[in-house]
Amino acid sequence: MGTNERRERERKRRRDDILASAWRVAERDGFSQFSLERVASDAEVGRATIYSYFVSIDDLVAEMAAEALRYFRERLERAESLEAALDVPVRLAQLKPAHFELLFPQGRDARPHMASKEIRAIQETARELIGRLGRVAERQSTALPEDARVRAALIAGISMASATVPELKASTTLRHHFQEICLRGHQKGEEP
Repeated sequence: MGTNERRERERKRRRDDILASAWRVAERDGFSQFSLERVASDAEVGRATIYSYFVSIDDLVAEMAAEALRYFRERLERAESLEAALDVPVRLAQLKPAHFELLFPQGRDARPHMASKEIRAIQETARELIGRLGRVAERQSTALPEDARVRAALIAGISMASATVPELKASTTLRHHFQEICLRGHQKGEEP
């Protein structure tokens, strides 16, 4: 192995270490307290080192969002049933709260690195992925509204409520009962 290959491998390892530190900071402190100073401290490097791997805090957060989206998409693609697919956002919120917070912010964050076009596009993609869960339901012959926008809203509402309402998030039994009532209520022509 040549020197260039070793350097490239070391550079990738350092970049991955900085990303891991960024995730630790986000998980520990939340994005409201997220800063390059905290990431640098956790990674035990100087801010200048971070800038040699990420052009700006915007670049770092955008990479984190892209990573969170890949993780989320992979889990959705592996879901074999509508019930499992509806639980993907819940599991994300439980196991990787910073991933969930970055993809599905509960409010508007005015800081530029949290509201860039790139971040907003990734968040929109995450919302679209939830809306597409209707395809899983169709494979299972679950009756859903014909109108794609209504179908997406129904699925997104069920999924996001399951991930954000503390009682639903904490109880698998209660969550699945809630999901069943919403879907069954729709099938009977009732409002979910």
